[in-house]
Amino acid sequence: MKIKNNKILFWLCIVFACCFCRKGYAQDVDLENFYKPNFKVTGNINANMMYYTSNMENSREPFTYLFSGNLNVSAFNFSVPVSYSITNQGNNLGYTAPFDFNRLSIMPKYKWVKAYIGNVSMTFSPYTLSGYPFKGVGLELTPRSPFKISLMGGQLLKAVSEENALGGVPVYQRFGYGAKVGFEKAQYKLGWIGFYAKDDVNSLNMVNDRGVTPKENFVNSLIFSTSLVRNLNLNVEYALSVLTDDIRSKTISGGGLRDKIFSSKETTSFMNAFNVNFDYNIQKSTVGLTYERIDPNYNTLGALYFNNDLENISLRFARPFYQDKITISTSLGFQRDDLEKVKKQDTKRVVGSINMNYRVTDQLNITGSYSNFSTYTNKKLDQFELINNPNVVPSDTLDYRQLSQNANMNMSYAFGKKRNQNLNFNYSIAGQANEQGGVIRKGQASTVQNYNLAHTVSFLATKVALNSSLNYTNNQVSRNNNSSMGASVGASKKLFKDKLNTNLGFLYNNTQGNMNSSSVFGVKFNNSYVMLERHNFSLNIISMFRSSTNTQKFNDLTATLNYSCSLDKIKLPVKKEPKKEKETVLNPVLKINHKDKTYEGTRDEIIKQLQDMQSALRPMPKEDSDDLQHLLTLTTLTPDDQSFKEKALNYLKAYDLNNDILDKYNKYLLDTAKSLREEMIRKDEGFENDYVMALGRVNKHKMHGVNEKDVTDKVSYNSYLKLVERKNKKLQPLLVHRWMINEITILSNTPVDQIHQNENLSVFNKEELGHFFKMMKEKKTETETIEEIKIKLIPFYHDLALKNVKDDEVDFKFLKNN
Repeated sequence: MKIKNNKILFWLCIVFACCFCRKGYAQDVDLENFYKPNFKVTGNINANMMYYTSNMENSREPFTYLFSGNLNVSAFNFSVPVSYSITNQGNNLGYTAPFDFNRLSIMPKYKWVKAYIGNVSMTFSPYTLSGYPFKGVGLELTPRSPFKISLMGGQLLKAVSEENALGGVPVYQRFGYGAKVGFEKAQYKLGWIGFYAKDDVNSLNMVNDRGVTPKENFVNSLIFSTSLVRNLNLNVEYALSVLTDDIRSKTISGGGLRDKIFSSKETTSFMNAFNVNFDYNIQKSTVGLTYERIDPNYNTLGALYFNNDLENISLRFARPFYQDKITISTSLGFQRDDLEKVKKQDTKRVVGSINMNYRVTDQLNITGSYSNFSTYTNKKLDQFELINNPNVVPSDTLDYRQLSQNANMNMSYAFGKKRNQNLNFNYSIAGQANEQGGVIRKGQASTVQNYNLAHTVSFLATKVALNSSLNYTNNQVSRNNNSSMGASVGASKKLFKDKLNTNLGFLYNNTQGNMNSSSVFGVKFNNSYVMLERHNFSLNIISMFRSSTNTQKFNDLTATLNYSCSLDKIKLPVKKEPKKEKETVLNPVLKINHKDKTYEGTRDEIIKQLQDMQSALRPMPKEDSDDLQHLLTLTTLTPDDQSFKEKALNYLKAYDLNNDILDKYNKYLLDTAKSLREEMIRKDEGFENDYVMALGRVNKHKMHGVNEKDVTDKVSYNSYLKLVERKNKKLQPLLVHRWMINEITILSNTPVDQIHQNENLSVFNKEELGHFFKMMKEKKTETETIEEIKIKLIPFYHDLALKNVKDDEVDFKFLKNN
């Protein structure tokens, strides 16, 4: 393939994108505000300088700096994010890197069009273009139509000659181009990705190429994802990478169809990658499965690093337990290589892990994790070696297994009158053993254990905080055994109305081993100062003093000065126009447009409309109702008409937000009631059968109907009384269940706009509405909210049933059918 043809294809994709997205322009444009500059700058800038000195030879650079920033410049309806990074860290490397340390990125955006200009990176998929930095341009089009398109083009690597390269290994200049076209609907997505990269043969003039060859790569990928089945997400990707290792090699004459399509050369190889994964949510549980297969030598020039020659299968499961206080997630996976059975040895890995988080109370939290890795390696002797070397025995083959285990536990406890103290304990252990032929030999096992205890206390009145910690580490690696013990203490103080925070700390660590002992003493001094709320200055100094029995003593000092500034809605001064005298109009007629409704009238008339809306509010949490009333009060107190309109709009937006939450909440309530009704009807027969069986045993007993005064067989009569007691115990749940079914049925048949008027539900809302308002403001999912409503609603109606149920005659619904 010629690079010229690919450039033509790239620009055709841009034209294709614009044609397909023409429907995207059919959207609302605020013409009134479009021509207003509204110039704003937001973001942050940062300057960092580091000084380092040490009496150790060959230490790092003594002074480095880094200036960086992320800015967003907006004007009219456009926004232009800009990021930059300037540093001297690459100046003294002794070689030239094939990329820039100093970077400038500009990413302007207008509605659904976003551009990437300068030193940027984009990601299409893991198997094509995956975050590779390039110098060039990119474009993302995400209109309201189903089509989504991304394009990129630029320099991936700059040329580095042999004399300037790291280790004398030169680098060719490389350019890349890519396109991603997607078609997205609510329940499925389809996509195609194309990525092309090629080295410039003329960018280097080498006598000896030292194994470095100019490459060419064309990757195609197909993507599909769907959620057609409720709570099931399926994602599939297939990628084909056509890589020519040396574009100077001869073109294959003849060949198959794909050789002709891709103009294959003698060094061209075709490699595949396939990935499928799905996640299925069952109530609060999540089950996931991933299958991945990557051909040997698979590579894409759009990724910095790539694993290949592997097949991976993994299973995931996660679920909260015990009223969501305990969360457990587990995974189990199997991985193997040598897919084509050509290596002299193959490797298989089994990976298992479990993580748990237990929130015992609001003060005590416990987390734990465990993982187990087993790697199997089998060396396969060449058949000719077996024939030609009579001394080879089966023991010369390698049957090797590496076992790795890791466990971690962390406990955090907050205590004190205002929880101003925190105690944290952490323990971790990592073990590894090498097993060959089923035997772990001496010196082939290692264990590392670490203990850490930390305590912090804050004195709120004086704004002083103290912290301390102890740590102990024991390493048993092969036949060596060493341990390390240390401690640290520190204090901090806030001054000048909390603008200055100063910290001083000391640390000490001592290590004892079989052949050596060493110690480290350190002093830390940190200061941070906030000026005018947006300017932050910090100075950090740390000095370390190290000594060892085998080496000379040395010490180092690192000082870091940092300045950061937060730019929050900086606006250019607006040119003031001469004020024109206006005729004073008493009680002018105002218009306030909000959504599809217009509020028109004098100030007093509009205020009356808003007050009527406030009075007609459905029940909601007192806090939210008070906030609305406060906004309405602010509206009535505004001095001028323009401020009045702004405050009225603020009130209307908040009013609509609360109304939307109430509408969703009532819908969730109705859905929950319908679901509960079906569930309770299914269980009704079981409750009745339990009672019928208990009643039958009573009626069949020989003492049934016998007056207590006439009883002669006390043992038999006591047995009868126990059966009566059991019957009564079975009657109560049946009556409670029937009462709840009746009330839930009434609730499920109520129109959604009238459900809040239900008498029992009004009591429930007084107790729980604030909790659910908070959940929905935190954007919890519909499934989570309905599940929480069900958890709260069942005990509420059960308590009501216990208070209201009467020992009425039972209607046997299922006995008649039988």
